[in-house]
Amino acid sequence: MEERDELLADSGGIDVQFSDVSYSVTVWTPGKIFSPEKKQILKNVSGTFHKKQACAIIGCSGSGKSSLLNFISGYKTCGYRGDIIINGQPRNRKQFMKQLSYIMQDDNLQPHLTVLESMEIASKLRNCTVQLDIYHKILIKRILDNLKLSEKENTLAGKLSGGERRRLSIAVELIRNPKVMFFDEPTTGLDVVSANYVVSMLRDLANCGKTIICTIHQASASQLEMFNTLYILSPTGQCIYRGQSSSLISYLSSVGLQCPLHHNPADFIIEVSSGEYGDHNETLVKYINNGKSNDWNNEKYIENTDVKTQNHCSNYSQYKRISTFFNELRILINRTLIISSRDSDFIRVRIFVPLLMSFLFGSVYLNIGKSGLFTRDNVIMLYFSMMTIVYLSAYSMSIKFPMELLLMRLEYFNQWYSLRSYYTCVTLMDLPLQIISTGLFCIVIYFMTGQPFELFRFLMVFLMLIVTGLMSQATGMLVAILFKNFLINTIVISSIILPMTIFAGIMLRINDTPKIYSWIYDVSMLKHSMQGILHAIYGFKRSALPCPEIYCYNGSPELVLKDVSMSDNIFWTSIGYITAVFLILKFCTYVVLKHKLS
Repeated sequence: MEERDELLADSGGIDVQFSDVSYSVTVWTPGKIFSPEKKQILKNVSGTFHKKQACAIIGCSGSGKSSLLNFISGYKTCGYRGDIIINGQPRNRKQFMKQLSYIMQDDNLQPHLTVLESMEIASKLRNCTVQLDIYHKILIKRILDNLKLSEKENTLAGKLSGGERRRLSIAVELIRNPKVMFFDEPTTGLDVVSANYVVSMLRDLANCGKTIICTIHQASASQLEMFNTLYILSPTGQCIYRGQSSSLISYLSSVGLQCPLHHNPADFIIEVSSGEYGDHNETLVKYINNGKSNDWNNEKYIENTDVKTQNHCSNYSQYKRISTFFNELRILINRTLIISSRDSDFIRVRIFVPLLMSFLFGSVYLNIGKSGLFTRDNVIMLYFSMMTIVYLSAYSMSIKFPMELLLMRLEYFNQWYSLRSYYTCVTLMDLPLQIISTGLFCIVIYFMTGQPFELFRFLMVFLMLIVTGLMSQATGMLVAILFKNFLINTIVISSIILPMTIFAGIMLRINDTPKIYSWIYDVSMLKHSMQGILHAIYGFKRSALPCPEIYCYNGSPELVLKDVSMSDNIFWTSIGYITAVFLILKFCTYVVLKHKLS
Protein backbone atom coordinates (compact mmCIF):
# COMPACT_ATOMS: atom_id res chain seq x y z
CA MET A 1 0.00 0.00 0.00
CA GLU A 2 2.88 2.38 0.73
CA GLU A 3 4.28 1.81 -2.76
CA ARG A 4 0.87 2.54 -4.25
CA ASP A 5 0.64 5.82 -2.29
CA GLU A 6 4.06 6.88 -3.58
CA LEU A 7 3.06 6.19 -7.18
CA LEU A 8 -0.17 8.14 -6.77
CA ALA A 9 1.32 11.16 -5.03
CA ASP A 10 0.38 14.59 -6.36
CA SER A 11 2.75 15.60 -9.15
CA GLY A 12 2.30 19.33 -8.59
CA GLY A 13 -0.33 22.00 -8.29
CA ILE A 14 -1.72 24.46 -10.79
CA ASP A 15 -1.64 28.26 -10.85
CA VAL A 16 -4.52 29.85 -12.77
CA GLN A 17 -4.00 33.34 -14.19
CA PHE A 18 -6.50 35.37 -16.20
CA SER A 19 -6.15 38.78 -17.80
CA ASP A 20 -8.50 41.32 -19.39
CA VAL A 21 -11.54 39.07 -19.18
CA SER A 22 -14.77 40.59 -20.47
CA TYR A 23 -18.19 39.09 -20.89
CA SER A 24 -21.30 40.51 -22.52
CA VAL A 25 -24.83 39.21 -22.96
CA THR A 26 -27.65 40.23 -25.26
CA VAL A 27 -30.64 41.67 -23.41
CA TRP A 28 -34.03 41.61 -25.14
CA THR A 29 -36.37 44.27 -23.79
CA PRO A 30 -40.03 45.03 -24.66
CA GLY A 31 -40.28 47.60 -27.41
CA LYS A 32 -36.75 46.86 -28.66
CA ILE A 33 -37.20 43.45 -30.25
CA PHE A 34 -35.20 44.37 -33.35
CA SER A 35 -32.52 46.32 -31.51
CA PRO A 36 -31.40 44.27 -28.49
CA GLU A 37 -28.97 45.82 -26.04
CA LYS A 38 -25.56 44.48 -25.06
CA LYS A 39 -25.03 44.27 -21.31
CA GLN A 40 -21.46 43.91 -20.10
CA ILE A 41 -21.19 41.60 -17.11
CA LEU A 42 -17.38 41.57 -16.72
CA LYS A 43 -15.10 44.47 -17.70
CA ASN A 44 -11.46 43.60 -18.37
CA VAL A 45 -10.82 41.92 -15.01
CA SER A 46 -7.50 40.21 -14.25
CA GLY A 47 -6.11 38.10 -11.44
CA THR A 48 -4.30 34.96 -10.32
CA PHE A 49 -5.33 31.99 -8.19
CA HIS A 50 -2.40 30.04 -6.75
CA LYS A 51 -2.02 26.40 -5.87
CA LYS A 52 -2.36 25.36 -2.22
CA GLN A 53 -4.78 28.21 -1.70
CA ALA A 54 -8.52 28.46 -1.14
CA CYS A 55 -9.71 31.48 -3.13
CA ALA A 56 -13.13 33.09 -2.80
CA ILE A 57 -14.79 35.28 -5.43
CA ILE A 58 -17.14 37.67 -3.63
CA GLY A 59 -19.64 40.20 -4.89
CA CYS A 60 -23.26 41.21 -4.77
CA SER A 61 -25.86 39.55 -7.00
CA GLY A 62 -25.25 40.32 -10.67
CA SER A 63 -21.60 41.24 -10.22
CA GLY A 64 -20.43 38.40 -12.50
CA LYS A 65 -19.08 35.88 -9.97
CA SER A 66 -20.50 32.79 -11.67
CA SER A 67 -19.72 34.20 -15.11
CA LEU A 68 -16.06 34.58 -14.17
CA LEU A 69 -15.98 31.09 -12.66
CA ASN A 70 -17.55 29.59 -15.79
CA PHE A 71 -14.94 31.15 -18.05
CA ILE A 72 -11.92 30.32 -15.91
CA SER A 73 -13.01 26.69 -15.62
CA GLY A 74 -13.82 26.46 -19.33
CA TYR A 75 -17.43 25.47 -18.61
CA LYS A 76 -18.59 28.29 -20.89
CA THR A 77 -16.67 30.19 -23.54
CA CYS A 78 -19.28 31.88 -25.75
CA GLY A 79 -19.41 35.66 -25.39
CA TYR A 80 -16.12 35.93 -23.49
CA ARG A 81 -12.89 37.75 -24.28
CA GLY A 82 -9.65 37.41 -22.40
CA ASP A 83 -6.67 35.15 -21.77
CA ILE A 84 -6.31 32.20 -19.39
CA ILE A 85 -2.78 31.13 -18.39
CA ILE A 86 -2.16 27.80 -16.67
CA ASN A 87 1.24 27.46 -14.97
CA GLY A 88 2.66 30.09 -17.28
CA GLN A 89 1.28 28.58 -20.50
CA PRO A 90 -1.86 29.48 -22.50
CA ARG A 91 -4.71 27.24 -21.44
CA ASN A 92 -5.44 24.14 -23.50
CA ARG A 93 -9.11 23.72 -22.60
CA LYS A 94 -9.30 19.98 -23.29
CA GLN A 95 -6.19 19.25 -21.26
CA PHE A 96 -7.27 21.57 -18.46
CA MET A 97 -10.65 19.83 -18.21
CA LYS A 98 -8.87 16.59 -17.32
CA GLN A 99 -7.33 18.24 -14.25
CA LEU A 100 -10.36 20.01 -12.80
CA SER A 101 -13.74 19.41 -11.25
CA TYR A 102 -16.66 21.83 -11.27
CA ILE A 103 -19.23 21.49 -8.48
CA MET A 104 -22.35 23.55 -8.95
CA GLN A 105 -24.63 25.14 -6.40
CA ASP A 106 -27.61 22.89 -7.21
CA ASP A 107 -25.93 19.63 -6.09
CA ASN A 108 -26.54 17.78 -9.34
CA LEU A 109 -26.70 14.20 -8.08
CA GLN A 110 -28.68 11.15 -9.12
CA PRO A 111 -31.41 11.23 -6.43
CA HIS A 112 -32.25 7.52 -6.81
CA LEU A 113 -28.73 6.26 -6.10
CA THR A 114 -27.44 5.68 -2.57
CA VAL A 115 -24.32 7.45 -1.34
CA LEU A 116 -22.24 4.28 -1.74
CA GLU A 117 -23.66 3.54 -5.20
CA SER A 118 -22.91 7.10 -6.30
CA MET A 119 -19.29 6.71 -5.18
CA GLU A 120 -18.84 3.26 -6.71
CA ILE A 121 -20.32 4.25 -10.06
CA ALA A 122 -18.22 7.43 -10.10
CA SER A 123 -15.12 5.33 -9.39
CA LYS A 124 -16.00 2.82 -12.11
CA LEU A 125 -16.52 5.56 -14.66
CA ARG A 126 -13.34 7.37 -13.63
CA ASN A 127 -11.28 4.20 -13.98
CA CYS A 128 -13.26 2.57 -16.82
CA THR A 129 -13.62 -0.68 -14.93
CA VAL A 130 -16.74 -2.75 -14.45
CA GLN A 131 -15.51 -4.25 -11.17
CA LEU A 132 -13.73 -2.32 -8.42
CA ASP A 133 -10.72 -3.90 -6.75
CA ILE A 134 -10.09 -3.78 -3.01
CA TYR A 135 -7.93 -0.66 -3.30
CA HIS A 136 -10.71 1.38 -4.92
CA LYS A 137 -13.20 0.20 -2.28
CA ILE A 138 -10.83 1.24 0.50
CA LEU A 139 -10.33 4.61 -1.18
CA ILE A 140 -14.10 5.17 -1.34
CA LYS A 141 -14.44 4.27 2.34
CA ARG A 142 -11.69 6.71 3.33
CA ILE A 143 -13.25 9.55 1.36
CA LEU A 144 -16.65 8.90 2.95
CA ASP A 145 -15.04 8.73 6.39
CA ASN A 146 -13.23 12.03 5.93
CA LEU A 147 -16.37 13.77 4.68
CA LYS A 148 -18.49 12.24 7.46
CA LEU A 149 -20.76 10.34 5.07
CA SER A 150 -20.04 6.75 6.16
CA GLU A 151 -23.20 6.52 8.25
CA LYS A 152 -25.27 7.63 5.23
CA GLU A 153 -23.77 5.26 2.64
CA ASN A 154 -27.06 3.35 2.20
CA THR A 155 -29.22 6.49 2.06
CA LEU A 156 -30.56 7.72 -1.26
CA ALA A 157 -28.94 10.96 -2.40
CA GLY A 158 -32.36 12.55 -2.76
CA LYS A 159 -33.04 12.04 0.95
CA LEU A 160 -29.83 13.66 2.22
CA SER A 161 -29.76 17.05 3.90
CA GLY A 162 -28.39 20.07 2.07
CA GLY A 163 -24.98 19.86 3.73
CA GLU A 164 -24.75 16.12 3.11
CA ARG A 165 -25.60 16.53 -0.58
CA ARG A 166 -22.94 19.22 -0.88
CA ARG A 167 -20.36 16.90 0.70
CA LEU A 168 -21.42 14.03 -1.56
CA SER A 169 -21.01 16.29 -4.60
CA ILE A 170 -17.44 16.92 -3.48
CA ALA A 171 -16.82 13.27 -2.62
CA VAL A 172 -17.69 11.90 -6.07
CA GLU A 173 -15.32 14.42 -7.67
CA LEU A 174 -12.48 13.57 -5.30
CA ILE A 175 -12.35 10.05 -6.74
CA ARG A 176 -9.87 11.16 -9.41
CA ASN A 177 -8.08 13.76 -7.27
CA PRO A 178 -8.47 16.87 -9.47
CA LYS A 179 -5.74 19.49 -9.15
CA VAL A 180 -8.18 22.40 -9.52
CA MET A 181 -11.66 22.45 -7.99
CA PHE A 182 -14.31 25.04 -8.81
CA PHE A 183 -17.30 25.58 -6.52
CA ASP A 184 -20.28 27.76 -7.38
CA GLU A 185 -21.62 29.13 -4.05
CA PRO A 186 -20.90 25.98 -1.98
CA THR A 187 -22.41 27.45 1.21
CA THR A 188 -25.68 28.78 -0.21
CA GLY A 189 -28.72 27.17 1.39
CA LEU A 190 -26.76 25.64 4.28
CA ASP A 191 -27.01 26.37 7.96
CA VAL A 192 -24.08 28.02 9.75
CA VAL A 193 -22.60 24.77 11.06
CA SER A 194 -22.77 22.99 7.69
CA ALA A 195 -21.46 26.05 5.85
CA ASN A 196 -18.49 26.36 8.22
CA TYR A 197 -17.69 22.68 7.78
CA VAL A 198 -17.79 22.95 3.98
CA VAL A 199 -15.49 26.00 3.97
CA SER A 200 -13.14 24.27 6.43
CA MET A 201 -13.04 21.27 4.12
CA LEU A 202 -12.18 23.51 1.16
CA ARG A 203 -9.27 24.92 3.14
CA ASP A 204 -8.07 21.39 3.97
CA LEU A 205 -8.22 20.43 0.29
CA ALA A 206 -6.16 23.50 -0.58
CA ASN A 207 -3.60 22.46 2.00
CA CYS A 208 -3.28 19.17 0.11
CA GLY A 209 -1.92 21.08 -2.89
CA LYS A 210 -5.12 21.74 -4.80
CA THR A 211 -6.21 25.06 -6.22
CA ILE A 212 -9.63 25.82 -4.76
CA ILE A 213 -11.67 28.54 -6.47
CA CYS A 214 -15.22 29.26 -5.38
CA THR A 215 -17.85 31.95 -5.46
CA ILE A 216 -19.41 33.05 -2.17
CA HIS A 217 -22.65 34.99 -2.05
CA GLN A 218 -22.51 35.75 1.66
CA ALA A 219 -19.67 34.78 4.01
CA SER A 220 -19.42 35.16 7.76
CA ALA A 221 -16.31 36.66 9.36
CA SER A 222 -15.13 33.22 10.51
CA GLN A 223 -15.57 31.78 7.02
CA LEU A 224 -13.71 34.72 5.51
CA GLU A 225 -10.66 33.93 7.63
CA MET A 226 -10.54 30.35 6.28
CA PHE A 227 -9.89 31.56 2.73
CA ASN A 228 -6.33 32.40 1.78
CA THR A 229 -7.21 35.01 -0.82
CA LEU A 230 -10.25 37.04 -1.83
CA TYR A 231 -11.28 38.33 -5.22
CA ILE A 232 -14.04 40.93 -4.92
CA LEU A 233 -16.18 42.20 -7.80
CA SER A 234 -18.22 45.38 -8.00
CA PRO A 235 -21.81 45.46 -9.35
CA THR A 236 -20.35 46.71 -12.66
CA GLY A 237 -18.20 43.58 -13.06
CA GLN A 238 -14.84 45.09 -12.12
CA CYS A 239 -12.30 43.97 -9.52
CA ILE A 240 -12.16 46.15 -6.40
CA TYR A 241 -9.90 43.89 -4.33
CA ARG A 242 -7.52 40.98 -4.88
CA GLY A 243 -5.34 39.84 -2.05
CA GLN A 244 -5.04 38.06 1.27
CA SER A 245 -8.24 37.81 3.30
CA SER A 246 -6.33 39.06 6.33
CA SER A 247 -5.36 42.25 4.46
CA LEU A 248 -8.87 43.32 3.47
CA ILE A 249 -9.43 45.72 6.38
CA SER A 250 -6.00 47.31 5.90
CA TYR A 251 -6.71 47.71 2.20
CA LEU A 252 -9.97 49.51 2.87
CA SER A 253 -8.28 51.72 5.46
CA SER A 254 -5.65 52.73 2.93
CA VAL A 255 -8.35 54.29 0.76
CA GLY A 256 -10.13 55.96 3.67
CA LEU A 257 -12.80 53.35 4.35
CA GLN A 258 -12.90 52.24 7.97
CA CYS A 259 -14.74 48.98 8.66
CA PRO A 260 -16.84 49.49 11.84
CA LEU A 261 -15.82 47.50 14.90
CA HIS A 262 -17.50 44.08 15.16
CA HIS A 263 -18.78 44.47 11.60
CA ASN A 264 -18.32 41.60 9.13
CA PRO A 265 -15.65 42.74 6.60
CA ALA A 266 -17.37 40.74 3.85
CA ASP A 267 -20.66 42.55 4.46
CA PHE A 268 -18.86 45.90 4.66
CA ILE A 269 -17.10 45.53 1.30
CA ILE A 270 -20.39 44.49 -0.35
CA GLU A 271 -22.08 47.56 1.15
CA VAL A 272 -19.23 49.74 -0.11
CA SER A 273 -19.50 48.28 -3.62
CA SER A 274 -23.27 48.86 -3.59
CA GLY A 275 -22.73 52.57 -2.87
CA GLU A 276 -24.07 52.74 0.69
CA TYR A 277 -21.06 54.82 1.77
CA GLY A 278 -20.76 56.81 -1.44
CA ASP A 279 -19.36 55.91 -4.84
CA HIS A 280 -15.91 54.43 -4.19
CA ASN A 281 -15.87 51.73 -6.86
CA GLU A 282 -13.93 53.73 -9.43
CA THR A 283 -11.26 54.55 -6.83
CA LEU A 284 -10.99 50.93 -5.71
CA VAL A 285 -10.78 49.63 -9.28
CA LYS A 286 -7.93 52.03 -10.06
CA TYR A 287 -6.16 51.28 -6.78
CA ILE A 288 -6.12 47.54 -7.41
CA ASN A 289 -5.67 48.09 -11.19
CA ASN A 290 -8.79 46.00 -11.91
CA GLY A 291 -7.12 42.93 -10.41
CA LYS A 292 -3.64 43.31 -11.91
CA SER A 293 -2.04 44.73 -8.78
CA ASN A 294 -0.27 42.22 -6.57
CA ASP A 295 0.44 44.63 -3.68
CA TRP A 296 -2.00 42.95 -1.30
CA ASN A 297 -1.20 39.39 -2.28
CA ASN A 298 2.47 39.10 -1.31
CA GLU A 299 2.02 37.07 1.85
CA LYS A 300 3.70 33.69 1.53
CA TYR A 301 1.49 30.73 2.04
CA ILE A 302 2.53 28.40 4.85
CA GLU A 303 1.39 24.83 4.36
CA ASN A 304 -0.63 23.39 7.20
CA THR A 305 0.45 19.92 8.15
CA ASP A 306 -1.97 19.10 10.96
CA VAL A 307 -3.44 15.62 11.31
CA LYS A 308 -6.72 16.46 9.60
CA THR A 309 -4.95 17.84 6.56
CA GLN A 310 -2.67 14.82 6.34
CA ASN A 311 -5.71 12.58 6.33
CA HIS A 312 -7.21 14.50 3.41
CA CYS A 313 -3.95 14.53 1.48
CA SER A 314 -3.18 10.85 1.81
CA ASN A 315 -6.56 9.55 0.81
CA TYR A 316 -7.25 11.00 -2.63
CA SER A 317 -5.52 9.59 -5.64
CA GLN A 318 -5.27 10.36 -9.30
CA TYR A 319 -5.64 7.68 -11.92
CA LYS A 320 -4.87 7.54 -15.56
CA ARG A 321 -8.19 7.59 -17.37
CA ILE A 322 -8.51 4.85 -19.96
CA SER A 323 -11.29 5.68 -22.36
CA THR A 324 -13.00 2.34 -23.03
CA PHE A 325 -16.28 2.73 -24.82
CA PHE A 326 -17.82 -0.62 -23.92
CA ASN A 327 -16.87 -0.42 -20.24
CA GLU A 328 -18.38 3.05 -19.96
CA LEU A 329 -21.48 1.84 -21.79
CA ARG A 330 -21.92 -1.16 -19.44
CA ILE A 331 -21.54 1.04 -16.36
CA LEU A 332 -24.01 3.64 -17.67
CA ILE A 333 -26.54 0.94 -18.60
CA ASN A 334 -26.23 -0.57 -15.13
CA ARG A 335 -26.73 2.86 -13.55
CA THR A 336 -29.79 3.50 -15.71
CA LEU A 337 -31.31 0.15 -14.73
CA ILE A 338 -30.84 0.90 -11.03
CA ILE A 339 -32.39 4.37 -11.37
CA SER A 340 -35.29 3.07 -13.50
CA SER A 341 -36.10 0.35 -10.96
CA ARG A 342 -36.50 3.00 -8.25
CA ASP A 343 -38.13 5.70 -10.36
CA SER A 344 -40.58 3.72 -12.46
CA ASP A 345 -43.32 6.35 -12.75
CA PHE A 346 -42.15 7.46 -16.17
CA ILE A 347 -41.95 3.85 -17.40
CA ARG A 348 -45.44 3.08 -16.12
CA VAL A 349 -46.86 6.17 -17.83
CA ARG A 350 -45.09 5.29 -21.10
CA ILE A 351 -46.76 1.87 -21.05
CA PHE A 352 -50.12 2.70 -19.45
CA VAL A 353 -51.09 5.67 -21.65
CA PRO A 354 -50.71 3.86 -25.03
CA LEU A 355 -52.51 0.86 -23.53
CA LEU A 356 -55.37 3.08 -22.35
CA MET A 357 -55.60 4.76 -25.76
CA SER A 358 -55.63 1.39 -27.51
CA PHE A 359 -58.58 0.15 -25.43
CA LEU A 360 -60.39 3.44 -26.06
CA PHE A 361 -59.88 3.18 -29.83
CA GLY A 362 -60.68 -0.53 -29.79
CA SER A 363 -63.99 -0.03 -28.00
CA VAL A 364 -65.06 2.77 -30.35
CA TYR A 365 -63.99 0.98 -33.55
CA LEU A 366 -64.84 -2.54 -32.37
CA ASN A 367 -64.53 -5.11 -35.22
CA ILE A 368 -64.94 -2.53 -38.01
CA GLY A 369 -62.03 -4.07 -39.91
CA LYS A 370 -64.05 -7.19 -40.68
CA SER A 371 -66.72 -5.44 -42.75
CA GLY A 372 -66.37 -3.81 -46.16
CA LEU A 373 -69.07 -1.35 -45.13
CA PHE A 374 -66.72 0.53 -42.77
CA THR A 375 -63.42 0.51 -44.65
CA ARG A 376 -63.19 4.31 -44.71
CA ASP A 377 -63.68 4.41 -40.94
CA ASN A 378 -61.08 1.68 -40.58
CA VAL A 379 -58.57 3.73 -42.59
CA ILE A 380 -59.20 6.76 -40.38
CA MET A 381 -58.80 4.59 -37.27
CA LEU A 382 -55.42 3.35 -38.54
CA TYR A 383 -54.43 6.95 -39.25
CA PHE A 384 -55.31 8.08 -35.71
CA SER A 385 -53.48 5.08 -34.28
CA MET A 386 -50.34 6.10 -36.12
CA MET A 387 -50.72 9.72 -34.96
CA THR A 388 -51.08 8.54 -31.34
CA ILE A 389 -47.72 6.80 -31.54
CA VAL A 390 -46.18 9.85 -33.23
CA TYR A 391 -47.30 12.33 -30.58
CA LEU A 392 -46.60 10.11 -27.58
CA SER A 393 -43.11 9.28 -28.83
CA ALA A 394 -42.18 12.88 -29.67
CA TYR A 395 -43.41 14.42 -26.44
CA SER A 396 -42.13 11.68 -24.13
CA MET A 397 -38.54 12.29 -25.21
CA SER A 398 -38.88 16.08 -25.37
CA ILE A 399 -40.02 16.05 -21.73
CA LYS A 400 -37.62 13.44 -20.35
CA PHE A 401 -34.31 14.39 -21.96
CA PRO A 402 -34.07 18.05 -20.81
CA MET A 403 -34.50 16.84 -17.21
CA GLU A 404 -31.31 14.77 -17.56
CA LEU A 405 -29.37 17.24 -19.68
CA LEU A 406 -28.09 19.52 -16.90
CA LEU A 407 -26.65 16.66 -14.85
CA MET A 408 -25.28 15.02 -17.97
CA ARG A 409 -23.58 18.25 -19.04
CA LEU A 410 -21.81 18.59 -15.70
CA GLU A 411 -20.73 14.93 -15.64
CA TYR A 412 -19.47 15.19 -19.20
CA PHE A 413 -17.58 18.41 -18.42
CA ASN A 414 -15.99 16.74 -15.41
CA GLN A 415 -14.78 13.92 -17.69
CA TRP A 416 -16.94 11.14 -16.26
CA TYR A 417 -17.59 9.57 -19.65
CA SER A 418 -17.52 10.24 -23.37
CA LEU A 419 -20.53 11.66 -25.18
CA ARG A 420 -20.55 8.61 -27.46
CA SER A 421 -21.02 6.26 -24.49
CA TYR A 422 -23.79 8.35 -22.95
CA TYR A 423 -25.65 8.86 -26.23
CA THR A 424 -25.50 5.16 -27.04
CA CYS A 425 -26.77 4.31 -23.55
CA VAL A 426 -29.76 6.68 -23.87
CA THR A 427 -30.63 5.23 -27.29
CA LEU A 428 -30.33 1.59 -26.26
CA MET A 429 -32.12 1.93 -22.92
CA ASP A 430 -35.14 3.68 -24.42
CA LEU A 431 -35.48 1.27 -27.33
CA PRO A 432 -37.04 -1.66 -25.36
CA LEU A 433 -39.52 0.68 -23.70
CA GLN A 434 -40.53 2.11 -27.06
CA ILE A 435 -40.97 -1.38 -28.53
CA ILE A 436 -42.98 -2.65 -25.55
CA SER A 437 -45.33 0.35 -25.40
CA THR A 438 -45.88 0.32 -29.17
CA GLY A 439 -46.28 -3.47 -29.20
CA LEU A 440 -48.99 -3.47 -26.52
CA PHE A 441 -50.79 -0.63 -28.30
CA CYS A 442 -50.60 -2.45 -31.62
CA ILE A 443 -51.81 -5.82 -30.24
CA VAL A 444 -54.91 -4.35 -28.58
CA ILE A 445 -55.83 -2.12 -31.53
CA TYR A 446 -55.21 -4.80 -34.14
CA PHE A 447 -57.36 -7.51 -32.64
CA MET A 448 -60.13 -5.39 -31.06
CA THR A 449 -60.80 -3.59 -34.34
CA GLY A 450 -60.97 -6.87 -36.26
CA GLN A 451 -57.98 -6.57 -38.59
CA PRO A 452 -57.06 -9.67 -40.69
CA PHE A 453 -55.85 -12.50 -38.49
CA GLU A 454 -52.60 -13.12 -40.35
CA LEU A 455 -49.23 -12.97 -38.62
CA PHE A 456 -47.27 -11.34 -41.45
CA ARG A 457 -49.79 -8.49 -41.70
CA PHE A 458 -49.65 -7.85 -37.95
CA LEU A 459 -45.84 -7.86 -37.98
CA MET A 460 -45.76 -5.40 -40.87
CA VAL A 461 -48.09 -2.97 -39.05
CA PHE A 462 -46.06 -3.39 -35.87
CA LEU A 463 -42.77 -2.77 -37.69
CA MET A 464 -44.10 0.34 -39.40
CA LEU A 465 -45.39 1.78 -36.11
CA ILE A 466 -42.04 1.04 -34.45
CA VAL A 467 -39.91 2.88 -37.05
CA THR A 468 -42.43 5.74 -37.18
CA GLY A 469 -42.34 6.06 -33.38
CA LEU A 470 -38.54 6.01 -33.32
CA MET A 471 -38.40 8.68 -36.00
CA SER A 472 -40.85 10.83 -34.05
CA GLN A 473 -38.89 10.24 -30.84
CA ALA A 474 -35.66 11.36 -32.51
CA THR A 475 -37.45 14.52 -33.64
CA GLY A 476 -38.54 15.27 -30.09
CA MET A 477 -35.03 14.70 -28.75
CA LEU A 478 -33.46 17.01 -31.32
CA VAL A 479 -35.96 19.78 -30.57
CA ALA A 480 -35.39 19.34 -26.81
CA ILE A 481 -31.65 19.96 -27.30
CA LEU A 482 -32.11 22.93 -29.62
CA PHE A 483 -34.61 24.69 -27.33
CA LYS A 484 -34.25 24.47 -23.55
CA ASN A 485 -37.67 25.92 -22.75
CA PHE A 486 -40.40 23.29 -22.42
CA LEU A 487 -43.09 25.62 -23.77
CA ILE A 488 -41.02 26.35 -26.88
CA ASN A 489 -40.34 22.62 -27.31
CA THR A 490 -44.07 21.92 -27.29
CA ILE A 491 -44.81 24.60 -29.87
CA VAL A 492 -41.97 23.58 -32.18
CA ILE A 493 -42.84 19.86 -32.09
CA SER A 494 -46.48 20.64 -32.81
CA SER A 495 -45.42 22.92 -35.66
CA ILE A 496 -43.38 20.08 -37.17
CA ILE A 497 -45.95 17.31 -36.79
CA LEU A 498 -49.17 19.16 -37.63
CA PRO A 499 -48.21 20.09 -41.23
CA MET A 500 -47.21 16.47 -41.82
CA THR A 501 -50.66 15.30 -40.72
CA ILE A 502 -52.15 17.27 -43.61
CA PHE A 503 -49.88 15.54 -46.09
CA ALA A 504 -50.32 12.02 -44.74
CA GLY A 505 -52.76 11.25 -47.59
CA ILE A 506 -55.80 10.42 -45.45
CA MET A 507 -57.59 13.56 -44.27
CA LEU A 508 -56.61 15.31 -47.50
CA ARG A 509 -56.34 12.80 -50.31
CA ILE A 510 -53.46 13.04 -52.74
CA ASN A 511 -55.72 13.39 -55.81
CA ASP A 512 -57.55 16.31 -54.18
CA THR A 513 -54.35 18.24 -53.47
CA PRO A 514 -53.23 21.05 -55.82
CA LYS A 515 -50.43 19.91 -58.12
CA ILE A 516 -48.04 22.47 -56.65
CA TYR A 517 -48.08 20.58 -53.33
CA SER A 518 -48.05 17.02 -54.64
CA TRP A 519 -44.27 16.64 -54.16
CA ILE A 520 -44.70 17.04 -50.40
CA TYR A 521 -46.36 13.61 -50.22
CA ASP A 522 -43.22 12.04 -51.65
CA VAL A 523 -41.09 13.33 -48.75
CA SER A 524 -43.71 13.16 -46.00
CA MET A 525 -42.72 10.50 -43.44
CA LEU A 526 -46.31 10.11 -42.26
CA LYS A 527 -47.56 9.45 -45.80
CA HIS A 528 -44.95 6.71 -46.18
CA SER A 529 -45.98 5.30 -42.83
CA MET A 530 -49.68 5.28 -43.73
CA GLN A 531 -49.01 3.75 -47.13
CA GLY A 532 -47.07 0.93 -45.47
CA ILE A 533 -49.78 0.32 -42.85
CA LEU A 534 -52.58 0.30 -45.44
CA HIS A 535 -50.71 -2.14 -47.67
CA ALA A 536 -50.13 -4.39 -44.66
CA ILE A 537 -53.91 -4.41 -44.05
CA TYR A 538 -55.35 -4.26 -47.58
CA GLY A 539 -52.51 -5.25 -49.85
CA PHE A 540 -50.83 -8.55 -50.78
CA LYS A 541 -53.91 -9.85 -52.67
CA ARG A 542 -56.30 -9.77 -49.76
CA SER A 543 -59.71 -11.17 -50.67
CA ALA A 544 -62.82 -9.00 -50.78
CA LEU A 545 -64.29 -8.03 -47.44
CA PRO A 546 -67.80 -9.28 -46.51
CA CYS A 547 -70.46 -6.59 -46.88
CA PRO A 548 -74.19 -6.71 -45.94
CA GLU A 549 -75.19 -4.49 -48.87
CA ILE A 550 -75.69 -5.71 -52.46
CA TYR A 551 -73.06 -3.33 -53.85
CA CYS A 552 -70.19 -2.31 -51.59
CA TYR A 553 -67.58 -0.18 -53.35
CA ASN A 554 -65.11 -0.26 -50.48
CA GLY A 555 -65.40 -3.99 -50.07
CA SER A 556 -62.54 -4.42 -52.53
CA PRO A 557 -59.12 -3.94 -50.87
CA GLU A 558 -57.61 -2.79 -54.18
CA LEU A 559 -60.23 -0.05 -54.50
CA VAL A 560 -59.54 1.06 -50.90
CA LEU A 561 -55.88 1.62 -51.76
CA LYS A 562 -56.79 3.28 -55.05
CA ASP A 563 -59.24 5.62 -53.30
CA VAL A 564 -56.40 7.09 -51.21
CA SER A 565 -53.97 7.06 -54.19
CA MET A 566 -51.68 4.50 -52.54
CA SER A 567 -51.99 1.58 -54.94
CA ASP A 568 -48.24 1.05 -55.24
CA ASN A 569 -46.73 -1.41 -52.79
CA ILE A 570 -43.64 0.37 -51.51
CA PHE A 571 -43.70 -1.04 -47.99
CA TRP A 572 -39.99 -1.82 -47.71
CA THR A 573 -39.08 1.39 -49.50
CA SER A 574 -41.12 3.29 -46.91
CA ILE A 575 -39.44 1.35 -44.08
CA GLY A 576 -36.03 2.20 -45.52
CA TYR A 577 -36.94 5.86 -46.01
CA ILE A 578 -38.28 6.36 -42.47
CA THR A 579 -35.32 4.46 -41.03
CA ALA A 580 -32.93 6.69 -42.98
CA VAL A 581 -34.68 9.82 -41.64
CA PHE A 582 -34.43 8.37 -38.13
CA LEU A 583 -30.69 7.76 -38.48
CA ILE A 584 -30.12 11.24 -39.92
CA LEU A 585 -32.04 12.81 -37.02
CA LYS A 586 -30.03 10.77 -34.49
CA PHE A 587 -26.78 11.86 -36.13
CA CYS A 588 -27.88 15.51 -36.17
CA THR A 589 -28.88 15.23 -32.51
CA TYR A 590 -25.43 13.90 -31.63
CA VAL A 591 -23.69 16.68 -33.57
CA VAL A 592 -25.86 19.41 -32.00
CA LEU A 593 -25.39 17.95 -28.52
CA LYS A 594 -21.63 17.78 -29.00
CA HIS A 595 -21.62 21.40 -30.17
CA LYS A 596 -23.72 22.48 -27.17
CA LEU A 597 -21.34 20.75 -24.78
CA SER A 598 -18.14 22.05 -26.36
